[in-house]
Amino acid sequence: MNTFAAFLVTMRLLESGGDYHAVNTLNFLGAYQFGEAALIDLGLVRRDRDPYDNDFGGGWTGKYGIRSKDDFLANPDVQDRLMQDWLRVMWSYIEMHSIDGYAGKKVGQVTLTASGMLAASHLLGAGALKDFIASGGQMDLRDPYGTSIVTYIQRANDYEIPFL
Repeated sequence: MNTFAAFLVTMRLLESGGDYHAVNTLNFLGAYQFGEAALIDLGLVRRDRDPYDNDFGGGWTGKYGIRSKDDFLANPDVQDRLMQDWLRVMWSYIEMHSIDGYAGKKVGQVTLTASGMLAASHLLGAGALKDFIASGGQMDLRDPYGTSIVTYIQRANDYEIPFL
C-alpha cells in the first residue's frame, strides 16, 4: 500500500498537474481544483445564491488567513491542509450514501479501495460514486472535461488513508 503523502501527490497530479496556482476554465482553484461548494463546506467561502457557479460571490471568510482567490492560490500549505480536511468530509458523504462498505469489493472491472472511492468522490461527488456502484460499474460517468470516474478509481487505488 502506498503512503498518504503519495496519495496527495497523485491527487494533485490528477487534478492540476501539481500546479497550486491552477485555475481551470470552470474556475476550479488550486492544485486540487476546489470549487465554490467545497470551499463553502470547508469554511473558506460564504454561501451565496448559487454555491455551484464558482463565482465565490459570498466572499472569503478569512479562515487560515485566506481572504481572496489570490491568497488561496498563493498558499500551498493551506491547500494541502484543506485537501486533508476535504477527504474527511468526502468520507462522511460516502458514509451518508451507505457505500463505505464497498471498499475492498469489485464493482464492474475495478476493485474499490477507500482511496479510490475518495478520489472518485472528489471528481464527481459521492452521489455519482453511488450511481456507479449501483450500475455494477457499467455507468460511464465523466466530468465536464471527459475524465472518467474509473480513471480516478484506478489511479488512486491502494493508498493509505490514515483516518480510516
